[in-house]
Amino acid sequence: MKIVIVGGGTAGWMTASTLVKAYPDWDIVLYEDDKTPSVGVGESTTQFFRLWCHFLDLKDEEWMPYCDATYKCSVRFHNFHKKGDTPWQYPFGPPRSDLFEPAQWWYYQKKYGWNNAKFADDYSYAAACITQNKLPLTNDYWDLHKYTGFHFDAAKFGEWLRDNYAIPRGVKRRVRKINPKRLPKADLYFDCTGFKSLLNDSPWHSMEDILPNNSAVVTRFAYDNKERQMKAVTDCVALDNGWCWNVPTWTRIGSGYVYCDKFCSDQEAIDEFRDYLADNVESDVGAYTDKMFRVIKWTTGRREKMWNGNVISIGLSAGFIEPLESNGILSIHNFLLMFLRVVDGRRNFTQIMKDTFNNNCNGSFDEFATFVASHFALTQRDDTPYWKHVSSINYPDDHAIFRFQRNLGLPSSVYGSAYSWADLSQEGSFYVQAGQGWNPFSDLIYKELDYYAGGTVPEHEPVPWEGIDKLQCPYDYYKENLYAS
Repeated sequence: MKIVIVGGGTAGWMTASTLVKAYPDWDIVLYEDDKTPSVGVGESTTQFFRLWCHFLDLKDEEWMPYCDATYKCSVRFHNFHKKGDTPWQYPFGPPRSDLFEPAQWWYYQKKYGWNNAKFADDYSYAAACITQNKLPLTNDYWDLHKYTGFHFDAAKFGEWLRDNYAIPRGVKRRVRKINPKRLPKADLYFDCTGFKSLLNDSPWHSMEDILPNNSAVVTRFAYDNKERQMKAVTDCVALDNGWCWNVPTWTRIGSGYVYCDKFCSDQEAIDEFRDYLADNVESDVGAYTDKMFRVIKWTTGRREKMWNGNVISIGLSAGFIEPLESNGILSIHNFLLMFLRVVDGRRNFTQIMKDTFNNNCNGSFDEFATFVASHFALTQRDDTPYWKHVSSINYPDDHAIFRFQRNLGLPSSVYGSAYSWADLSQEGSFYVQAGQGWNPFSDLIYKELDYYAGGTVPEHEPVPWEGIDKLQCPYDYYKENLYAS
């Protein structure tokens, strides 16, 4: 089987590594132009990256030090619901199973006035640790080597895979200017050429109507105090025209401002970002010049056919949502593993295989786009034209954003299986709903419960997590383990 991968970077070398692991007898060649810079936005992953690492038998200590990698246990959101709100989290890993079901939690929140961050702290060990800037170690609810994502230098990760995994296993590398018309004949081509998408001419399915952000200005800066600033969480802070990320790797912090250029110019975004950094970051960023910022543009959406003829798009050539919730690298490994599931050693790539791949990849992409959109759809902000627009977007009826809406206001559903612990295990959107302050209980629901059930709702108190105060902060853990000198 002759395979040609076009484009290097993170997507190209993840593709090469996946294929050579699954099919070591295939003839795999990767063509890349080393003068084409990597987009370089992807600096963090979700917890699902772990499954791909497990398939490749990658061990943390093998690749993390080369890539400046640190662990990521959660995503924390500031000012997304309204300015000055209590920061809330979308944590990784399973929820605790010894606590009462989420329906009761929302009942008590309404009754006792708990803040919107408490839901994640109560149900997630990772979130509770992040709140105290501790790195969660393995216990009955958490596995450090199973549920974490990563912060890392994505370009270095591609290099590590190239030199330590793909090429040593037989992948051939060809460095030259890419000309699609001069590629050798192959049974299958993998398009990893980024936003250029040089090989796949399938129509584009736009998502700009529900995800308007289309630009980012990015930079990197040094730590001022590693022990305090190095956290196991990606912080996301909503600003006037979008939001900023803060990604702490081992040697520096990566940051960027994601915005919609219909509501501010690139220069206005740079100025707003600079002001944010000066006011919120412990580093000498006041002297930053415009040359220290890089602007990236994209079109939100995906290819209608990610497997089109004998071309498969992987990475940005397949589609892009926006940087929120680290979906860029997520789509790379998800689509690669889907290819392996569909092919399963077959050498004749039939139409049903292509259709199955496309339907599954399109479905997972669209579902995650909906999940990302929910972070904006549930806002109460209307303090700028951007946030007024975001809060007025009309989402299609079949969007998963409103799965919970069908139960909102129905006491028989609210206080029942619609918000059960089992659902929380599968539905990370509960964390977003709670963080955004969407409580299914109201004064009217209380009256209805009293009418139908006589007010007989059992009283419980959340059981605090024990021993978190004795854990190490992330920096202390790294310097004694992964980055011990």
